[in-house]
Amino acid sequence: MATAVKTEPLAGENPSPAARRCRAALLSGFAALLLLPGPLWLALRGALDTQNHENRTLTPFPAGEAAVSLEDWPGAFDAWLGDHAPFRNQLMSLNARANWALGSLDSSDVLLGKDHWLFLRDVSDSASLSDYQGLTAYTPEQLAACRDTLAALDAALAARGSQLAVIFAPAKEGVYSQYLPDSIPAVRRPTRVQALAESLQEAGLPVVWPQQALIEAAGGQQVYYKYDTHWNEAGACLAAARLLGQLGRDAGPYENPIIWPDPDTPAPTDLANVSAAWALCTDDVYYRVDAPQAECVFRSEDAGITRWQGGGTGSVLLLRDSFGESLAPYLMAGFGEGLALHGSALAPETILAELEAMPRLPEVVVIEVAERFSDNLFGQAELLLSWAEGL
Repeated sequence: MATAVKTEPLAGENPSPAARRCRAALLSGFAALLLLPGPLWLALRGALDTQNHENRTLTPFPAGEAAVSLEDWPGAFDAWLGDHAPFRNQLMSLNARANWALGSLDSSDVLLGKDHWLFLRDVSDSASLSDYQGLTAYTPEQLAACRDTLAALDAALAARGSQLAVIFAPAKEGVYSQYLPDSIPAVRRPTRVQALAESLQEAGLPVVWPQQALIEAAGGQQVYYKYDTHWNEAGACLAAARLLGQLGRDAGPYENPIIWPDPDTPAPTDLANVSAAWALCTDDVYYRVDAPQAECVFRSEDAGITRWQGGGTGSVLLLRDSFGESLAPYLMAGFGEGLALHGSALAPETILAELEAMPRLPEVVVIEVAERFSDNLFGQAELLLSWAEGL
């Protein structure tokens, strides 16, 4: 006698009312997630944070001047949507808060250190951590080439009555290494920039490498920003003192100035902005320095070109990067007039045009290069040499 076999209905066949309600709720919720953020964003964005906190230009919509081929359009649209999605800042900030609470930071560019100090990881335009660990080095040939170019530049300027000086702006990692996580130990010394500075100094070239002075000063006064890559006003003033002393100028007003916190001025936070932690990193302090500063009498729209009037005598040319922005007012104060050019932002032809338009050769030429951008010194020295030899 055959036994009857009881079969269950296949999935999706005659679902129960409860299952149908659950499915409808899931579909409605998914549709709401897709469709509601846009209208809700349009209604609320005027009251929400929409500022671009990152130090970059957000991806434009792939149309008009930013148009791409049909093949590349999906990827370009995805990049645009990632930069302009509704509630982007709020979601990024929420993610940063969750990671911060767990003692971590979800960033490929920024490293979370002890006491919440932030540091730059090895990224496309620098190798800060590898430099700090001594894992990068210049070859003897590179050291000799840089030394020979700077020696030629020094001689060309001296023959025309001008003076050269080079200052390296130390990276934050070497000055505040005590706040680096234990997973980033120093491996080998000297670092490549220390070796480069020593090589140039041994050749008798006027080089300022103020790392040790900044380390010593940091024991009693903060000299770099906690959530930014750069030195603060106190650090820039100290560097200016070392540089002015190298140039034979009066560095006295910059040696031990009065420094006080300014609660009304926010401290820069480029590392916090890159890592979406801008809402968390609000406890750093901006310091004012009681030391002479030059007056900026001209600033180009992008601040790549600035002209200064100081209280000293003579003229100075500063070829700088971002560290030179806060260094310039103190350096220029020791001269009567000065010109600062952002060597990392301006095109070489723009720099040459500005140099050739100068009415006379400045009495002092200063090249300021951040440690992580020390490779730029090679090209900038060659550019200045071609200009000086053509005078």
